Amino acid sequence: MEEKSFYATAGFVKDGIIEQIQNEMAKRFPSEPKPVFDPRYTSIPNASAAYCFLSIGVEFPFPFYAHWGAFDFEASDGTRTDVTAFSSEPGEPDPNSRRVRKQVEILYYKYAEQGGADEFAVDVCKNAEPYQVVLACMDRREPLNAALKQIEQDISQFRQDPDYAELRELRPIDRLLVPDVLYKLTHHFKDLEGKFLNNPDWYRKEYFICEARQMIHFALSRTGVILKSEALVGGGSAGIGPPRKELPRHFYFNRPFLIYVKKRGAEFSPFFVMWVDNAELMSKFRLTD
Repeated sequence: MEEKSFYATAGFVKDGIIEQIQNEMAKRFPSEPKPVFDPRYTSIPNASAAYCFLSIGVEFPFPFYAHWGAFDFEASDGTRTDVTAFSSEPGEPDPNSRRVRKQVEILYYKYAEQGGADEFAVDVCKNAEPYQVVLACMDRREPLNAALKQIEQDISQFRQDPDYAELRELRPIDRLLVPDVLYKLTHHFKDLEGKFLNNPDWYRKEYFICEARQMIHFALSRTGVILKSEALVGGGSAGIGPPRKELPRHFYFNRPFLIYVKKRGAEFSPFFVMWVDNAELMSKFRLTD
């Protein structure tokens, strides 16, 4: 990540790490609220804190178009939900429509066998710098690095197509439809809390994890992507298929799909990866008068 996009540090409470974190965050991310620490940090013997925060924004130069109606999203359990979405096509003529399409790069497209579903991946805005946002509609693979490896293989194979120069473009006969995603969640890793550290120097002194939590705020809409994450780990010592050129392609993310964000460039790895498996974190479509 770009250095300006994140802050990370660690230290002991007795050495002023809490005050350091709060002061540094106020300088580097003045619009964010001051980090709050549990009062336990002042009472746990030899309390320590490891803290990190990241904030990035990817703005699309040409906003996509709000989909005029409900978008039917089917979760992995078969549940179907009408949600809001954005599209590459305007509801009515717009002189910017070609520019909207041109900012999308098709990373690969595989037509399905009979009875299956097409698989595809897109770079939503190939001109965005320094970060790249990729959406991939594919069968779920675990662990996540297996999914990322498969995407890389499919991208490499797609580039070998003799018509790659044309097929990498979102053509007028193609269409992109993506659900709006918006959520802010805080997760406490209860399975880590209370566990002792195995590092030799720490284990002998009976250091344990007293708090482990992460907040993630993610928004994907027609104007861009917002990603914020805050993580805190507190501790102390004991006591607590090939494309068919002639056919239109439908990039409809209407079933579980993968999102990842990375610094642009083949040498960089994603720092945010997420399966969108259901509609709980999407904006529900509601008819208005």
